[in-house]
Amino acid sequence: AILNGNVGIGTLSPDSRLTVKGKIHAEEIKVDLSVPAPDYVFNDNYNLTSLEDVENYIRKNKHLPEIPSAESMQKEGISVSDMQLKLLQKVEELTLHLIKQNKIIKQQQQKLA
Repeated sequence: AILNGNVGIGTLSPDSRLTVKGKIHAEEIKVDLSVPAPDYVFNDNYNLTSLEDVENYIRKNKHLPEIPSAESMQKEGISVSDMQLKLLQKVEELTLHLIKQNKIIKQQQQKLA
């Protein structure tokens, strides 16, 4: 169906340039980003949230900071590009925490040796 310049597959009321009601099978999908990738996490002035604060947030909200709740995702759906960037940010933050923990472990091992 075509409505106001929007194309619908499996729907008569497309609300975007392309609306598909059902599954999509593709060889590859490329998404152009309108926001920068989260490499800013590695900047010296990045305020990395402490693991204690993350733990407290999770206990209170039952999901990761800056990641929508399961209920929100169910109700509103997700933007694949936004979610990919947020997940990359979380992976980069976890990497920084692991590096910090590894340094602490090495220091403790040296003290025990």
